Amino acid sequence: MPEKSNNPFQFWKELKRRKVFRIIAMYAATAFIIMEAGDIMLPRLGLPDWTVTFIIVLLIIGFPISIILSWIFDLTPEGVVKTEPAKLAKKKEIVLSPAKRKPGVSDLIIAVLIVTVGILAYPKIFNKDKFEDIRDTDGRISVAVMPFENQTGDTTLNWFQRGMSSLIVNGLGSSTELAVRDDHTMYEVIESMGQVFTAGFSPSQAKEVAKNVRAETYISGSCQGRDGKYWILANLVETESGDIIWTNKIEGDLKSSEYLDLADSLCNEIKNFLEIKVLEQEADYDFREAYTNSAEAYRYFIEGMNLFLTKDYLPAVESLKKAHEIDSTFTFASFYIAMSYNFVSPIQMKQTEIWTQKAYNTKDRLPLKYQYWLELWYACYINKNLPDIIKYCDLLEKSGIESRLLWFDLGVTNGAFTKQYDKAIKAFEKVEEISLEMGGLWEYEDFYYRYGQALHDAGKHEKEKEIFELGLRLFPNNINKRDILWHQAICALSRKDTMEANEYIEKYISVKKEIGASLSNIEHQLGNIHFYANMMVEAEVHFRNACELNPQGKNYIFNLARILIIGDIDVNEGMVLFEKILEQYPKSINSQYYKGLGYYKLGKLEESLQLLKRAEELGRAAGFYFAAGNDSLILAQIREVEQALASQNQ
Repeated sequence: MPEKSNNPFQFWKELKRRKVFRIIAMYAATAFIIMEAGDIMLPRLGLPDWTVTFIIVLLIIGFPISIILSWIFDLTPEGVVKTEPAKLAKKKEIVLSPAKRKPGVSDLIIAVLIVTVGILAYPKIFNKDKFEDIRDTDGRISVAVMPFENQTGDTTLNWFQRGMSSLIVNGLGSSTELAVRDDHTMYEVIESMGQVFTAGFSPSQAKEVAKNVRAETYISGSCQGRDGKYWILANLVETESGDIIWTNKIEGDLKSSEYLDLADSLCNEIKNFLEIKVLEQEADYDFREAYTNSAEAYRYFIEGMNLFLTKDYLPAVESLKKAHEIDSTFTFASFYIAMSYNFVSPIQMKQTEIWTQKAYNTKDRLPLKYQYWLELWYACYINKNLPDIIKYCDLLEKSGIESRLLWFDLGVTNGAFTKQYDKAIKAFEKVEEISLEMGGLWEYEDFYYRYGQALHDAGKHEKEKEIFELGLRLFPNNINKRDILWHQAICALSRKDTMEANEYIEKYISVKKEIGASLSNIEHQLGNIHFYANMMVEAEVHFRNACELNPQGKNYIFNLARILIIGDIDVNEGMVLFEKILEQYPKSINSQYYKGLGYYKLGKLEESLQLLKRAEELGRAAGFYFAAGNDSLILAQIREVEQALASQNQ
């Protein structure tokens, strides 16, 4: 029975007959030698890194081609000939008597290749690379410092080449964020490459040294000048790309002890730059662009902003103030101090104004797109100019800034100042979009409150419900749950879903009791829930309950009086209650305003205008009420009363 042609053993014999295995071995050895030679020679020729990659690609492409050619052709004493078919070769083997095989040219080539490969591979196999373990697994930036070049022509300054790099290595070595290659390692590598450190380093040579010591970045530099006037030039280079990522020039006298101060100054600037780069990777996405030259200030800034995002605003202020003490030109530190104070309470409004002014004074340290943000806050809290607020909101929307904090602030501003709720919602939607691009939801609690409030004011209650439910899932602890349940109850009542509202109210009462809230406080908050859902009758019942439980509660009395006047329930009773409040607190702006509104409803226009203008004066002096949007409410009421007076006089 004839032997099958597809027998694996037969195919194996055919590969051997056609010398395919020999060609594979020769090709692999030749390719190894070419790559090793290229790795050594190409950097010294100044050729780009992609040259080595190109050679490797060519060798990979050539491998299958060599196998195909070795199958089809054979190298003989008569030259390259087509390989005979297996049957014909077998017949010749039968006819011809076997002869002893003599070594050929191919054998000599293989022998030379084996020896060459052995020489090149020996140190890789048997001599462990002493620099193999120089790796950074802890996220630190690895730095190599090259010998500096003496380009002054003054041989007495040759010490500078190794001396300056040693001083920088010593200075950077104290940083916990950097992994600095020590002098001994550097010069072992340089010497192993046959490079004398007193000679100048080309960029390709410096890059090769940095790669050999596994450094992501390296510092190179030189000294220039004469006659006591010298400049030290330093560059920080990214090893892989060869790009200069930082450069500086300092001036001083290298022939005196001043050179130590120059080295310290240069070292501190490099250290700060690199440490900030490390810290940026640890910082939240929204405040990586901080624009400070102090790594220590940036650490406090990150600490403060992390506290800000957890609503620990006063501790955030303390950390941010430390950042500002270290770097008094740290604009964003001042700015977020102002923002933190703004979110703490109305009584901190003066501090908001002070720190807004400080941030504004150093706004030129920021790129133009961020300067618009400072201009917006200046318009809100210093100038109190509504057209400017609208102008800078529009400019910021077009700035291309991808900070969630910025878009959050735009949403708040459009809700509280301009009353453009649709624009506020679009800003909050932008926050959602950026968060999704980053792969998750933003874990900043105030975002969900402010977003939900804007939706509520715009009458978009279904979306409002969705946002508050999302906030409840993200912040399930008692304190946060309490606030979100409060909003959800208002939302359900606004949608006329009484059953759902009652469920939220029951949960809200349960949480309030868990944290030890008094019954009067609970009744007061239930009154607020119904008030903001525009259910005045129900709100009145709860406010009266709160006042009965705690007759001394100023806020309870105030809200009862307010609803009696706003809801036209009993304006006269409301006026009596505000009289009592103003006896104790004669500068209460809100009490002045609502009593003025009461006079207006009773038809006492002169008395109404007098109180409303008094409320406006107090509001402008305090600043807060304009910021909260109440100033425009007061002005609107003044205009309405003035128009009524004008009509009455006519």
